[in-house]
Amino acid sequence: MFEKKDSYTPAEAKRAYNQLDQLIAAKAMSSRQAGAHRRHISSRVRVTLKPSYTAQAAHRAKSEIVKLTEAGTLTIKAAAAYRAHITKRTQTA
Repeated sequence: MFEKKDSYTPAEAKRAYNQLDQLIAAKAMSSRQAGAHRRHISSRVRVTLKPSYTAQAAHRAKSEIVKLTEAGTLTIKAAAAYRAHITKRTQTA
């Protein structure tokens, strides 16, 4: 039915969320079961971080993190940690 993985990229997590939505719509899974799977996925999303960022790259990365948070792929706490990482490593001119 639904295969769990050890880690997910943001794109894989989004696809898994869509698959869960389809399983709920087809009544193959309850919303409670899907919620448990969503928690599993959100705790295992991995985002690739760089050692340094230009101002433009930092802006793009932060906006991507906002999109992932709004989609439910990242938790609020994880998003805050990623934004702090990016801010700390942004190169100033």
